[in-house]
Amino acid sequence: MDSLDLYAKIEPLIGFYEEYERLYEEYLKILKEFDCKKVLEIGFGRGRFLELLKERAYEALGIERSEEMLKRASKKDLNVKKKDLKDLKDSFDCAVAIGDVLNYMDEKTLRDFFKDLKRVLKRGGVFIADINTEFGFEEITQGVMLKDNEDAFLAIEAEFENKKLITDIFFFQKEGELYKKEKARIVQYYYPFEKIVKLSGLDPIDLREFRLFADEADKEILILKNV
Repeated sequence: MDSLDLYAKIEPLIGFYEEYERLYEEYLKILKEFDCKKVLEIGFGRGRFLELLKERAYEALGIERSEEMLKRASKKDLNVKKKDLKDLKDSFDCAVAIGDVLNYMDEKTLRDFFKDLKRVLKRGGVFIADINTEFGFEEITQGVMLKDNEDAFLAIEAEFENKKLITDIFFFQKEGELYKKEKARIVQYYYPFEKIVKLSGLDPIDLREFRLFADEADKEILILKNV
């Protein structure tokens, strides 16, 4: 199974909804600060942030590659498309990528991503994204997580080495009297802010620490401008 669709299936078991509500509120503050009106969300997941944008009357579009996530968000009557950034024709005041989206890209993919982003972001437009800090990778995401209920069992093993986090996901879901096994491997990359700026070709505006799961900053929210 595609790792994105598998993540969509296991996300309810992982949870962390309350923590991410705090992160969403921080994004909403930044959008208001920069007077954003037309917003693109790249990788919208379950669509919760798009719901918050809709409640506040933003003109918003969400794009996602996971078919499972798209199905869920479509049921909420949100403006969503299963589309890659490179295929978009619209232009936006602001774009957001929430939940360490950038960390999932290697350098070449990230460089291509920013090339496409600059095309759809208006001149003077703002890009906001969060990235994992090195502390976040070493102390928060690395390790083993086990979750289970009556019908499913999830095991996640993650190891951070040489600036890369390699995560193996094993998911067992009950089908009748048996369990179906699905697995996937996900790779994430650590990037310091300066590296992101260099790859992006955008102007750095701000870098803000954020504490999602710890007393020390495990995330950084970067704000870049298209000039």
